[in-house]
Amino acid sequence: MQLFCPACQAAFPSVARCPRCGGLLLLPHEISPDAPRRQSEALPPPPRPTAGGRVILGMVLTLGLYLGVRKLITGAILAIEADPDRLSLLGQVAVYATQALAVMFGAMIAASARPVGYALGLCVGAFCGMLFLGFELLAGASVFNLVPYLLPPFLALVGLVAGVIGTRVWGAAPGLNISAPNPSKLSSVQLGLADPSEVGRPTNWVRILFGAAVMVVGVTIIDEVRLGMQKYSGGLLQVQSMSQGRFITWQLATLLVLLGGVTAGASTGAGLRHGLIAGIIAGAAILGVCLKMDNAIPPVEYWLEWIAMDGYPLTAGPAILAIVGSIVVVALLGGWLGSALFLPLAPPQMRHRLRSGLD
Repeated sequence: MQLFCPACQAAFPSVARCPRCGGLLLLPHEISPDAPRRQSEALPPPPRPTAGGRVILGMVLTLGLYLGVRKLITGAILAIEADPDRLSLLGQVAVYATQALAVMFGAMIAASARPVGYALGLCVGAFCGMLFLGFELLAGASVFNLVPYLLPPFLALVGLVAGVIGTRVWGAAPGLNISAPNPSKLSSVQLGLADPSEVGRPTNWVRILFGAAVMVVGVTIIDEVRLGMQKYSGGLLQVQSMSQGRFITWQLATLLVLLGGVTAGASTGAGLRHGLIAGIIAGAAILGVCLKMDNAIPPVEYWLEWIAMDGYPLTAGPAILAIVGSIVVVALLGGWLGSALFLPLAPPQMRHRLRSGLD
């Protein structure tokens, strides 16, 4: 049996007196809470970077990576371009992809080991997007071109997703606030943890139907909304060609489908299931709208042309799979993102036990 020395704060087996100080050893329940305790050396607190410092660090890493990779990609593009004085569509796509990659890297670093890292990733993406927009305008881009103005919200979304990934991969250590019921009796210390029995996550049909409605309404009316914004913007928002306008419509429709998935999966704890069901419902409804109009709506038409399925009738199997399947995939991603951003409340027996500070 082990006995305890209150002076040395150590336990020794099979002896009646402490081998270190010669004091009488006590049973665990005989120790007084007022017994003298050996003081440990005070250690300096670990460095805790602030949220602003993390955002600045993420922006610096993003800009550094972007400038470095842009030099390499620009050299490769100009080496194969016939007209080096004009950046082609391939060069523009490469530049935007490089910006998204750099923002993802900086946002993941800024969000690592933070309980609310997705907010830091969102800030990194939004601020870098505004810097990139300012650079494009200073470099001579047309102020009436709509594409550069989509950079801040697009990169903010990229930073948000990267922040969620960074928080999930490099999670913050939770602060445990568990008190012992009787600290003076060391032999009977019990942590009092709740029963960790797994509780099933019910399907929230209200959220599913609301998320599906966001997808259907958004995809159906987004082209008219874009045209109205261009018409009443006084020339501020305009596109250079019809193809560019259709591409922007498809982008906005994809974002609305993603938003519908986030709405369906938020605070449910089962985002993939809710996103899948909402995507199937929305995909079937959008297909029904296209069949009712006897023609594909603009975002769907652009998507079918882009994947070379515009020659199929809407009732053909490949066209149905392309329309419904693409909506389900984006809704799945949105459902996962919603459940990751908006976590469900802990069970009642676990509340006030786990604590994560916003330091």
